[in-house]
Parts: sequence; structure tokens; C-alpha cells
Amino acid sequence: MRIASQGETYLAACRLAGVIPVSCFVKHLHDKDLVVRFRNLGPSEVKAMCDPLKANIQVQTLDLKGNWIQESGCHYVTKMMTDNISLSELVLSENKIGNQGVIALCAVLCRSDMICKLDLSGNSLGDSAAEAICDLLTKNSSLKHLFLKHNRFEQRAAFYFKHALSHNITLETLDLSWNCFSTRSVTLVAKGVQNNTGLRCLNFSMNGVGHDGAQYLGRALRVNRTLQHLDICFGRIPEDGCRYLAASLEINDVLQGLKISNNPIGSDGAMDLLMAVARNNASSITYLEMSVSETFRKLELRMKDARTFNIVHAGYKRKAGPSEGQKSETGDWWVRDPMTKLRNYMKENGYRLIDLFRDFDKDSNNTISREEFIIGVEQAGINLTEGQIDDLIKRLDKDKSGTVDFWELLEGDREHRILYKKWMERKKRMSRKASDVVITSRSKAAHREAPKADTPHTVINLFSDGQMTSA
Repeated sequence: MRIASQGETYLAACRLAGVIPVSCFVKHLHDKDLVVRFRNLGPSEVKAMCDPLKANIQVQTLDLKGNWIQESGCHYVTKMMTDNISLSELVLSENKIGNQGVIALCAVLCRSDMICKLDLSGNSLGDSAAEAICDLLTKNSSLKHLFLKHNRFEQRAAFYFKHALSHNITLETLDLSWNCFSTRSVTLVAKGVQNNTGLRCLNFSMNGVGHDGAQYLGRALRVNRTLQHLDICFGRIPEDGCRYLAASLEINDVLQGLKISNNPIGSDGAMDLLMAVARNNASSITYLEMSVSETFRKLELRMKDARTFNIVHAGYKRKAGPSEGQKSETGDWWVRDPMTKLRNYMKENGYRLIDLFRDFDKDSNNTISREEFIIGVEQAGINLTEGQIDDLIKRLDKDKSGTVDFWELLEGDREHRILYKKWMERKKRMSRKASDVVITSRSKAAHREAPKADTPHTVINLFSDGQMTSA
């Protein structure tokens, strides 16, 4: 009796469930990474996918981001995980799986030693889900990277994370950005970080760090010997709160990168941080991201001469003058154009416009605000200043609402492509004119030095690629 292949098993499950098979799932069923993002799947489609995955030993990464598989779909994935022996990375972000779905999943993963990366971002998870996740952290020794951004964790969840971080020694990456942590909640998590001996990267941006949270994070940085990267952007940290962090940087010799941009720390707070790093000869800091003023420049340049050091900011304040594009209309302005940079990012990461829009639309209200644009650009690592972002929003915001919807983004992309075509045509015309000038000047020179009729001479040929050769 012939045993059905995994592809045949999937197609049979689709027929039984009355759903349309997903071609990319069949195509990549035997690859190491199986990515099925934003395909508008539902619980029934996921159930059909899970049947062949139970016995699959090739797939190590399953990425189902943005499919809204809901709680029942998560239960199908959970059942599949009890039989699968190869999956080490699971991405279920933006799927509305709910608290109960996560509780069931964590109960299974507590007994697994295979999973090393778990992404549950954007699922509106509450404190009850956090309790199950933290129970997983205390019992599972294989999980190294955990992403929980854009959920609804509050103070009770912070208490669970404090306990879990105090005891877990294997977790290396934790993303808690875009949650509902208050200053009190941040102090609890900071205490867990202070006692932790394994965490390498912590993203705590877009939470209410405040004065007290900064104070407790400063204490944690004085003691913690493993944390290398900390992101506390958009944390409402005041200037006096920043001083606690600066004081810890004078002692800490482990932290390599600190992101603290878009906090009201003022120019004095930024200077305090940089001076702290300058005074610490044992500091490992090589990356600082914050908002600064032009008075910052001299110290920055002096430190860059002394050590490998990178500071990211939105530029220095200068007197108003002509824009880069106005200074050089025919230069490399196209490369610097913010829309060009967005398109390059999409091309490099295999994104469509709708994928980029969903990534930037943090609150899922089908519009992108200025703040969401800044956060999206920052998280994607796209090199844009706030000024460039403002210019781009102004260009895209056709109805002057202060936000950008998907159709405005689509129209902006269309206009950008038309502009690119015109720019290329203009470059070609200018190139041809320059070539004509070269030919004319050479012809005049040849005429002045014309050889006798019986003397051999060289003829200059200009090929279409602009290269000159002798014939």
C-alpha cells in the first residue's frame, strides 16, 4: 500500500475542510523555513496545514504572521506541536489567538525542548496570557528569543515577568515594546532584569518608563552582567530620570547599545549620557540613539576619534537654507529620497506595499499616524530623519488629515514611479548632451591638427554604453 506524501495529505485535508489550498505552502513544505504571511487564512485553512506538519521533519521555522487564525487555529497549531519534532521557531504574530490560545500553547511548550524562538506579537494578549508565558520561561530551558510587542500587558503581567526573569538563565532576547506598562510596572520588570543572568537584548520602547522606571533600570544596569542592548525609546523619560541611566553608564562595562530617542531628556540629558560613556574607560558602548542638539557635536567627534562609536540622531539644528534637492537637482537626490528608501527596504525584505502598511499601522485602524510612521521606520532600520518622514507624510497625505491610509500610500508609490521614469529620461538626455559636447570638442581638435590626406589617422567611435574606443 502506497503511503501518501505530505503534499497529498495537505490537499486531501483541504478537500475535506472545503478550503482552497495555499500554493506557497505546498511549494515550501520541505524547506527549512516555511513562511505563509498575510494570506488571509482562517482556522480551517490552518487545520489543513497542520495535518502534514505533524510528521514533517524538514521545516524548522513556521511563520504564519498576519493571518488571523484566531483561538481555534492556535489550538490546531498546539496539537501539531505535540507530534512535530523539528520545529524550533514559531511565529504567530498578528493572529488574534487570544489569551486561551496562548495558555494552551504554553502548556505544550513547557514540555518541549525544541522551540528556541517564539513570536506572539500583536495578539491583544492580557495578563492571564502573560502568566502562562512566564510559567513557560521558568520551566522551558530551550527558548532563547521571545517577542511580545503590541499586546496589552499591565502591572500584573509585570509582576510575572519580574519573577520569570529572576529565575530564567537561557532567554537572550525579550521584546515587550508597545504594551501597557505603567511606571510601576517598569520598576517591577527592571528588578527582574537586575537579577537576571542570561538576557542579552531587551526592547522596552513605547511603555511608561518615566522617572521611577529610569531610576530602577539604572540600578539594574549597575548590577546586570549580561545585558548588551536596551531600547527604551518613547518612554516618557524626563531629564532628571536620564541622570540615573547616565550614572549607571559610568560603571557598566557590558552594555553595547542604548536606544533612548524620543524621550524628553533635553540636550543636557543627552550630554550627561555621552559624558558618562566618555568617563568610563571600560565602557563597551558602541551605539547610542537619541535626540540631540548641535552643542553635542564636538564631544561626539572627539569620542569617535578615540574609539569605535556610532550615534544615531535626527541631525543638528542649522539655519534654514536650500534643500539638498534644490542644491543639486541632477545629483544623487533620488537615492536620498525617503520614498526611494522605503521601496529599497521593501525590495530587500520581499515586502509588498500592503505588508509595509500593516507593519506601520500599529493600532490596526487602517491609517498611519506620524508617530506610527516614526516607530515603523525605526523598527525597520530605515535610515530616515524625522524631517524626511515629515516631508514624506506631507507628500502622501492627499486629504490633509494628518494620517496616511493605504490608498494614499498606493497613490504615492505610483507617483514616485512616474517621477523616477521622468528623472531617468532627463538623465539620459543630459548624458547625450554631454556626449555630443565631447564629440564636438574632439572634432574641432582633430580639425585643427588635421593630417595630410595620405597620413593614417584615428577615428573616435562613441558606443551606446557611453564608452569610447579607438577604431
